[in-house]
Amino acid sequence: MLVIADTRLGVVIFLATGFVRTLPHDFEEAAQLDGANKWQMYWRIMLPVLTPVLFAGAVTLIISVWNDFSCALFLPRGSQPATLPLTLYSFASSSTHGVSRNLVFAHVVLTSLPLVLAHLVLQRRALAGLTEGGVTG
Repeated sequence: MLVIADTRLGVVIFLATGFVRTLPHDFEEAAQLDGANKWQMYWRIMLPVLTPVLFAGAVTLIISVWNDFSCALFLPRGSQPATLPLTLYSFASSSTHGVSRNLVFAHVVLTSLPLVLAHLVLQRRALAGLTEGGVTG
């Protein structure tokens, strides 16, 4: 699972880098005038401003790792558990008398249920991050 996350982490870094480059330097200058050092500028100013893009990157990374099929199929697992799409594939293809569609679709619903619940819980946070702005005017 860490291998899969590491391969997709570049997208999150790309998003965060592009977002930081568009931020105005007024934030840093105002913090320096107030006497903040580099760590205080990062923790108190930059990280709260970066929260929406880091949240969006985390959601993208989680969904990508959750739905991974090809890496989980081709990388040796050993005793590690497989991803849910891979278990669905092995469940659907293990029957010798044909596929039981009702059981496969029940597995699909159960596989997607944690992501749907996470969306319902975090929906307010995602929408608040989209409408949040640092500079007015």
